[in-house]
Amino acid sequence: TIQAVKPYTPLELAGRDIYIREGCYNCHSQMVRPMRSETQRYGTYSKPGEFVYDHPFQWGSRRIGPDLHRVGGKYNHLWHYRHMRNPREMKKKSRMPSYPWLLLKKTNWSQLRRSIKAMVRLGVPYGKDERIKGVKMAKAQSLKITKELAGQIPNLTGKKKALFIKHHQDREIIALIAYLQRLGTDIKGKK
Repeated sequence: TIQAVKPYTPLELAGRDIYIREGCYNCHSQMVRPMRSETQRYGTYSKPGEFVYDHPFQWGSRRIGPDLHRVGGKYNHLWHYRHMRNPREMKKKSRMPSYPWLLLKKTNWSQLRRSIKAMVRLGVPYGKDERIKGVKMAKAQSLKITKELAGQIPNLTGKKKALFIKHHQDREIIALIAYLQRLGTDIKGKK
């Protein structure tokens, strides 16, 4: 283990479940190999202890898209939101499919309870708070991220901003953003 590596927050865990469900690992690895070309492009190579709470790990073997292990904090929330809605908005020649349903579909909070329980059985040290109040914690983090996202959208103010927050705070896109923003931050020292 690495002392700086902590379990995913409940919302990040929900986002990870979405990442797995959507098959993101089929194109994006999450392991920076100790090769100069990779460390120059993606940052510090991945350490085994960084994956101690990943069940299953998301190393991936195909590299159709960029490695995502150090993507946390690289882009703001709006970049991820727009990229998932339509990748070509952010990268003109992207071959990645669009995921517009993530902006519409609500996060399955009852599934999150089961995910936390499963992770505990696998040895992830979630405490009593996460086991009992995990959904409440996830909703609070989701609201925080949604407010930050709304603040990054130009010209979104007043009632439009309030409606955006109300409509998006429980959407799957927010959970996925939480997960992506976490990747690699334990080692980088950012969060």
